[in-house]
Amino acid sequence: MSNRNSSGDWSDYPGSRRRTTSTNHATGRSNYGGTRRSNNANNNNNNDNQKGNPIGNWIQNRAREIRARHRNRQRDQVGGAVGTEAKAIKNLQVNAKDFKYPEEGFITPVEHSLLYAMIEFPENYPESVIRNEIEDEDFTQYLYVKEKETKRGEATSYEDDGSDNDVQTQPSNNDSQTATQQSEEEQRVSYGQLSALLALSAAKNPSTASPEKSSSTTEAESDDQTLSVGEALCRKLLRTITRYADANSLDRNHEIREFLDPIERRCAVRNEKAALQQLLPAYAGYTVSLLTGNPLPLLLGAAALTGPDPMMEENTNVHGFRGLGSRTGDMETAGLLDENEFDDD
Repeated sequence: MSNRNSSGDWSDYPGSRRRTTSTNHATGRSNYGGTRRSNNANNNNNNDNQKGNPIGNWIQNRAREIRARHRNRQRDQVGGAVGTEAKAIKNLQVNAKDFKYPEEGFITPVEHSLLYAMIEFPENYPESVIRNEIEDEDFTQYLYVKEKETKRGEATSYEDDGSDNDVQTQPSNNDSQTATQQSEEEQRVSYGQLSALLALSAAKNPSTASPEKSSSTTEAESDDQTLSVGEALCRKLLRTITRYADANSLDRNHEIREFLDPIERRCAVRNEKAALQQLLPAYAGYTVSLLTGNPLPLLLGAAALTGPDPMMEENTNVHGFRGLGSRTGDMETAGLLDENEFDDD
């Protein structure tokens, strides 16, 4: 007799058709088929939602394009710079717009200098250190504008093509010296960077010097310490401009006005913005008081008008710069002391 019934169920044998491997196979369902049907259903729902809301899709795509364009513009402007370099590039862009830098740019950007960082963040440096840096700085290097992309004295050469018309010429030493002299004489200058530096000093530094007493200081050093950072910088810049004007037979008054006028225009714009910021709370409080009948918003808005003037120090600095410029430009009525002050090395 067969022992199949005694040995166990037919499902124990691998060849048995009654053997079931999973619940899905036993019920006639497949995991692959179920997942595929659910994914297709989700995709169909998403497609239906996208097709059914074209305005929303256009808004989302437009927002993505604007964000991507903004990121690309920032990447192109900064050029991948970070930290201090990125800050200097941003300052250069702002100054180029406010003080009308030449399109070619300057040979030596003042925004990358240590002195610019000292004046921008005066809380990190003692005033004596900033004044010493001003005295040691050569501001003539910030005058010169980059030349346009024209090559002078460039060698002319042609490749050998086997003919007798091959030309290879090199400029002579006299031609090179002449081109160098012409480039120095025709080199453009601009006071834009000097104006930007002095305007930054007017906005960031106080109009009076902080008291710094030391027993080791001489009388001349103590006199210098009575000058504020803005006054010391203005004197040094005026000295640079008057020397350049005298060396090139230019009118001092005209050059000084060209140097100081952008600073006054920028100060006037900043005054307007500061006044508007003070008036807005008062107007808002007045409007709310009319609508609600409550006088408290009006009183709060009026309190903003009685606050300290945020532009007082900057206006005082700019006014002092104008006085120094007027005295320096009119050397016919100035004393011999002023001549020595601005003309001695």
